[in-house]
Amino acid sequence: MATRVATRSLPRPGADSNAKRAAKVADRIVEDVMALGWPVGEVLGSEAELVERYQVSRAVFREAVRLVEHQQVARTRRGPGGGLLVTEPTVGAVIDAVVLYLHRVDARLDEIFEARVILEELASYLAAERIGQSDLAELQRFTEARPVDPQDDPRGLHVLVAALSGNPGLQLFVDVFSRVAQLYTRDWQRLGRVVGKETEQAHARIAEAILAGDANLAGRRMRKHLLAEAGFLRRRRSTRQLLPDSVVLSASSSGKGAEAVARNITHTIVTKGLQPGELVGTEPDLIKREGVSRALLREAVRLLEHHQVARMRRGPGGGLFVMAPNADAVTEVAAIYLARRGMELGQLAEMRTGVEVAIADLAAQRVDDEAVARLAEALSREENASDVERVEAIHDLHAVAAAAAQNRAIHLVALVLIRLSRLHQIERLAPKARKQIAAEVLRTHKGIAAAIEKGDSELARHRMRGHLEALGSLMS
Repeated sequence: MATRVATRSLPRPGADSNAKRAAKVADRIVEDVMALGWPVGEVLGSEAELVERYQVSRAVFREAVRLVEHQQVARTRRGPGGGLLVTEPTVGAVIDAVVLYLHRVDARLDEIFEARVILEELASYLAAERIGQSDLAELQRFTEARPVDPQDDPRGLHVLVAALSGNPGLQLFVDVFSRVAQLYTRDWQRLGRVVGKETEQAHARIAEAILAGDANLAGRRMRKHLLAEAGFLRRRRSTRQLLPDSVVLSASSSGKGAEAVARNITHTIVTKGLQPGELVGTEPDLIKREGVSRALLREAVRLLEHHQVARMRRGPGGGLFVMAPNADAVTEVAAIYLARRGMELGQLAEMRTGVEVAIADLAAQRVDDEAVARLAEALSREENASDVERVEAIHDLHAVAAAAAQNRAIHLVALVLIRLSRLHQIERLAPKARKQIAAEVLRTHKGIAAAIEKGDSELARHRMRGHLEALGSLMS
C-alpha cells in the first residue's frame, strides 16, 4: 500500500486572514446559488453590489470569485449588465480533478476496485429495492444471451445500475471510478474479446437479481463480478498498478489560456517526477518557457494553487514550488457538482451510511499506531471545541477513520460526503438541538474509535451504522 496523504497535510494556498475570509465568502456564494435553485445564466449582482452584500473588501471578494470560478459555480461577466454569472458544474471537471489527485498520491488499481466494490454493491442493493416498471426494458437487455460487442462501453451495466439506485452520489462515483479503472491498462477495448462470455454471464446474473428485487443477491453478485474483474486485470501484463503519466490533464489545448499553461506546468511536474518542495521555476523563467504574459502566468498559478499542485513563493529565493498532494480541491469540485445535481439529505445519509460502515470495517482491519494517535487527536479537538469550532471538529473523527482505511479512493469519497454535509449545513440545523446532542455524538465517536483501535471490525461497523442512522433521522 502506498504512503497515505494526511487530510490536512498543508493549509490552503495563502492561508492568511484574507484567504480565510475569501473562502468563507465563496461558501456563502455557493449557499446563495443553491438557495436560488442554481439559476444558470442569471447574474447574482454586480461587483459593487456583492461587495456590499458580503461586507468584504474588493480584494477579498475577487479572491472568493476565483474560488467559485474554479469550482464552476459562477464567473465574472464584463460589460453592461455584467456581474457574477451563475454557471454549470460539469462531470468532466470532477473526473479531471479526481485523476490528477489519484495520480499524485500514487493510488493503486487495487484501491480503485476496492472502492468500486463498496459503491457498486450499495448501488446494486438500492437498485433492486427501487426498480420500477419504466426501468425493466433497459435492464432486461443485459439478461439476453448475446455476445458482448468489443466496441460497446464495458461500463454500461455498471452505469445503469448506479442510475437505478436513484442516488446522485453513487451515480457520480461509479461513473468516475469505472472510467479511472480503464486508465490503468493500455488495451481496455480488447478485453471484451478476452472476457466477453464471463462478463456477459456476470452482467446477466446481476440484472436478474435486480429485476427480481433481491437486493442482497444483487449486491453479492456485483461484488463477485468486480472481484473477478480485478483479479483478471491484476494478472495481465498490460495492467499497471499506478496511473501512467499520460493520463494527467491529457486534454491539452493548442491555445495559451491559463488552463493550458497550468496543464503544461503540471505535465512538467509529473514527467520530471518533481517532489513536494522542489522548484518548478522562477516567475521570469516560466514566463519565458511558456511564452505568456505575467498576468496570464499568474492566473495559471492560481489554478495550480487551487488544485494543490504548486505554489508561488515571492521574494528572494522565490519561485513556483511543488506542493504536497491534498484532497481539498477535488473534494470541493465533487461536492459542489453533487449539490448542483440536487443530492438530497436523505440520499446523502444513505450513501454516508453505506460508505462509512465499510470504512469502519477496513479501518479496524488496518489500524496502525499513527491512526490510533490521529483518532485520539480528533476526539480531543471535538471534546474541547467551542460552539463555533465544533462545526468543523464534529467531522474530524469521520475523516480520520476514512484515512485509517488506507484507501485513497474511498477516503476521497468520504471527504466529499463530509463536505456536502457542510454545504447542507446539517451540523447547523438548530443551535439548541446541536448543543443537546453534542455530548451524545462525542460519546458515540469515542465508541467507534475504541472499536477501530481494538481491531473489532464487527463492532466498528455496528457502532458506525447506528451513529449514522441516528444522524440520518435528524436529516429527514
